Amino acid sequence: MSKETVLTLDGLSCNGCVNSVTEALLMLDGVDMAEVTLYEAIVTGNVDEKVLIDAVEEAGFDAQVKQ
Repeated sequence: MSKETVLTLDGLSCNGCVNSVTEALLMLDGVDMAEVTLYEAIVTGNVDEKVLIDAVEEAGFDAQVKQ
């Protein structure tokens, strides 16, 4: 069963940034969908939150789970 995780993003300033984060998230096993804006990402799938955050950080940006 898929779950939805919302991440708060920091450091994105353009569509290129959005595309980089989108690609990083979609490359992860278990991610079904990723909707990314300059400020947040809504990810649907079966992936641990830490893995999602690590992928965003590897793309060069900051992320945390939205409370």
